[in-house]
Amino acid sequence: MKKSWLRVLTLITTLLFILTGAIGCEKSQKTTPAKKPATVRKTVTQPQKKPVTSTITATEADRIAKCLAQEAVKVKGVNKAYVVIDTTGAKPNAYVGVNLTPDVKGAQTDKVKKEVEKKLKSAEPRLSTVNVTSDPDLVKRIRDLASAIAKGRPISGFADEIKELARRIKPTSR
Repeated sequence: MKKSWLRVLTLITTLLFILTGAIGCEKSQKTTPAKKPATVRKTVTQPQKKPVTSTITATEADRIAKCLAQEAVKVKGVNKAYVVIDTTGAKPNAYVGVNLTPDVKGAQTDKVKKEVEKKLKSAEPRLSTVNVTSDPDLVKRIRDLASAIAKGRPISGFADEIKELARRIKPTSR
């Protein structure tokens, strides 16, 4: 019986060595560090400001002309105003006809016209020039042109009349 115990003990010891050797030869499992999520950079874009361009479309010109006429009437001494915006040239120009209140006379006329020009230039910076007149004949021409354009007639059809206006209206400043 002693021999059988010795055999069993030898067998167990041998098995332990074999198992230990087999386990020792196995590829070691290294614990990999937890992967950090990739840093995501969120690019925030600033809203782009529309650049101020000097072009004014024909449709836009009619809307702007009406707004400018309302602005001109806000100037003290102006009773009524009519505006035509010429978009046929390289740069847009405004022709403004103003009916002044009866109390505006002499040197005050030029002062009121300059004030109208200044106000309209600041209201619409894309305008190259603002030409203001209080001459009744020219005011009537501007009123008639503004009315025709508002009814849908193209401004290009009035090129000669606009050139004549430009020639006859003395700019208050450039």
